[in-house]
Amino acid sequence: MAYQRFQSPGLMRNGEDEDLHLLLMGKTGSGKSAAGNAIFNGQVFESQKSSSSVTKTCNAHTDVVHNRSVTVIDTPDFRFSTHTDFDSDSELKRALRLCSPGAHVILLILPLSTFTEHEKDFIDWFEQKFGAEALRFTLVLFTHADQRHMRSLGEMIRANPQLSDFINRCGQRYHEFNIKAPANRRQVTELMEKIDRLVTENGNYRYTIEKMQETERRREEEEKTEVERRKREHQEKLDRVRRDTEIRVRMEYEQEKQDKAGKKEKDPFFNQIKLKYVYVIMFFAVVTGGVSVWKEDSSHGWMFTKGFFTGGSAATAGVLTGNLWRLMLKSQLIRSSSYERPNDVRQSVMKAAGVVCGLSAGAVIGHFLGGNELPVTALAGLAGAAGGFAAIW
Repeated sequence: MAYQRFQSPGLMRNGEDEDLHLLLMGKTGSGKSAAGNAIFNGQVFESQKSSSSVTKTCNAHTDVVHNRSVTVIDTPDFRFSTHTDFDSDSELKRALRLCSPGAHVILLILPLSTFTEHEKDFIDWFEQKFGAEALRFTLVLFTHADQRHMRSLGEMIRANPQLSDFINRCGQRYHEFNIKAPANRRQVTELMEKIDRLVTENGNYRYTIEKMQETERRREEEEKTEVERRKREHQEKLDRVRRDTEIRVRMEYEQEKQDKAGKKEKDPFFNQIKLKYVYVIMFFAVVTGGVSVWKEDSSHGWMFTKGFFTGGSAATAGVLTGNLWRLMLKSQLIRSSSYERPNDVRQSVMKAAGVVCGLSAGAVIGHFLGGNELPVTALAGLAGAAGGFAAIW
């Protein structure tokens, strides 16, 4: 991969005669300190096999390796440290200051024997913290090479898609290292050759603390933008729900208003009809009751009650008969087309028939209930005709 040769606040170029600065990165147990000791062929960093981090703070050591001054910065486990008082961010910035003005190469230490979720999590943290630009300065150093068996390193990398993808993003730069054989200087020579080649490819630029801070600022801006986006989407959802609710409530309110308006329009009409029927029935009931008392020339309450019941029944029969004819007339009007509707004369005849039927029904009731008295029968017939007229007109 070709890179532009320009100077930026995060990438510093220095002369060839200056120290080569190497930054060791890795989780607890990966063999960072042992790798640094193997490079110098001496016990310069505290190293021992342990489940908890032995290295608690960053340590730098400078010595001559293959006739060249090399400074190696050993670091603690920034991701999985078990120390309660450990400040990861502060110690990480201190590590970059120890290799000021910057690191030529970041040696990312991974154990060759395993690549678990912890290693993947550490790689994800490394990319997030240092930024994609740091991969340009990264060389993956596989330690514990003594534990490899039949397969080659390339085959082991290809067998793990996640690891293979990360190695590809690092420009296929990796090296196999046996930390238990520090006397094997050939592996150190090959490592230094790969490091020199990487430094040359990068034009002797360095990864600096400013570059990491720039990455942090960019990540914070992205996180802020993401938070704002989520808030905006949440607010838009709330606004949409509110608008939908307002529309639904408004529609329900309008429908309720229409229903109430229709009911108000119907109620007076039906109330008026019912009241009209009551007036007719009560009028003829009282009149018929009075006539019954007058006819018998008596003030006996039973005669009034009998007449009252006869008149009321006749008027009620007239109302029912009139409503029957009214429904028949309405049915014909509905079934007929605009050219076949009954004319006014026919409608009047049907209405008159309703009144006559009401009169007949009232007269029959008056004859049987009124004791076959002609005045009562006639009055009952008149009550039936009045009820039919009230119903059909």
